[in-house]
Amino acid sequence: MSEWFFNAPAGLSDFRDPNVWHQEMVDESLGITVVLVANVLGKDPKQVTIQDLVNVAPELSYFDPTNRYLIEAGIDRTIPKTAETIAVQAWNGFPRLVRRLAPWTDFPPNDIDSDGSFRAVDTIGDEDHRRGVFVDQSGSVLDFPTRHRQDEYLEWTARRDDQGNITKVIFVAEGYDYFSKLFESDEKAVVEIYEEFTETTGIRVDDLRAQNGLYRRQNDGTLRTIATPGGFNPRNTLNIDPGIVHLSHRANSLGAEVNLAGVSALARSDANGKLVDASDEERLICCNQSGEPNRNSDPQISKQAYQQVIDSYIYTLANPVGLYIAGIDHEQLLMPDNKTIVPREWWKVVRGDDLWVEGKSRALRVELEVPSTENLTVSDLKLGGNNLIYPSQLAELLSVHLFVTRWKREDNLVGPIVPCLGTCCRIDNSETLLGSSTNECRLGSTLAFDDLLPKGPSSSGLLAGFIPQPISLTGKVPSKR
Repeated sequence: MSEWFFNAPAGLSDFRDPNVWHQEMVDESLGITVVLVANVLGKDPKQVTIQDLVNVAPELSYFDPTNRYLIEAGIDRTIPKTAETIAVQAWNGFPRLVRRLAPWTDFPPNDIDSDGSFRAVDTIGDEDHRRGVFVDQSGSVLDFPTRHRQDEYLEWTARRDDQGNITKVIFVAEGYDYFSKLFESDEKAVVEIYEEFTETTGIRVDDLRAQNGLYRRQNDGTLRTIATPGGFNPRNTLNIDPGIVHLSHRANSLGAEVNLAGVSALARSDANGKLVDASDEERLICCNQSGEPNRNSDPQISKQAYQQVIDSYIYTLANPVGLYIAGIDHEQLLMPDNKTIVPREWWKVVRGDDLWVEGKSRALRVELEVPSTENLTVSDLKLGGNNLIYPSQLAELLSVHLFVTRWKREDNLVGPIVPCLGTCCRIDNSETLLGSSTNECRLGSTLAFDDLLPKGPSSSGLLAGFIPQPISLTGKVPSKR
């Protein structure tokens, strides 16, 4: 059999040595398999052995396309020629949690932004982390705000003229971890990309580096590593002002998407032993605890992956693995007469391709700009009868998706069935959900799904929040913590 090779998202050629990115994705795919096998066996993922992988992986609905552990065991398992690659159902790029938390009292109502959501989502800050401060390795407090409420694997920024009118809006769907890996192997390449997309010259490598490391010191005193000393700083200021190169929100990593789509690949049973279906995406993600239930993205990714399981498919994330801008409802954007549709050509794909081919788009960066021949700015355009005052108004037109490659199981079953890992509580008088590994809810919230976990003390949650780590092909999963 030919050896599997992971290409960079959208087939990009940023890496001088493409094997660097390939190996990163090998580790990701293997890490997903470890978590799934651990859940089936009821083990700590760090204790999963190669023999465990050999015994259990062939039964999983998620397929690790490199599967060296199976090859070395003499098991030849490959993607069949009958497999098909499909785009999962796209999700809207405007953050659902921002809508759920509205009205935003910090932003008084106006004619365009009645509940403050447009302004709230365009602010920068550090709410994407638990309460605390950023520090370096010496404990010095640092300030690195990002687009902390743009959490649907889509982020954006606007360029304005001297009068404050929007001249360009830029949307991206590239995970910051892609740039972290590129920075490890080719700092100059990252600098060049930054200079191009921020339209800034003279950027130094140290402008992008966390010279003394970057850590989140939470209020309980614990530290979470954001960047090791000398490594890439994903929250660097150049990605906020003057431009945007990649996603910045803590949860908007490509690794998070890969992990979410993978660990949703186990059929789940509720407290009554009944198979959980995919009809209620919020109930499902509360059961498998794979992501944030208040987003458009995470529940949709989990549902679409889980649907493959329930429909007796084996699947893997399609190569090249990536998150992509799926499409733009461009016909909603009108010229100042509020009648004429803005020409589609004003939307420019800068990285990636096939934006306008339904179900095929692998666009990573899209820009909206009025041609210089027009005596207009973006702010003169109309959306919903209103001028474009906030770039977030446009975000509601964009959707995001990913691709899977799938094929039918020979046994026509669903693979191993395991209990739910958790449930959710719903904050009183709201739609907002809080993940929980027990049936206990804090004051001010009530149990949203009372049939996912057994009554009484719960032992679930062993794998909730676990970050997959690379595994040695000669033994156990090495600890990096």
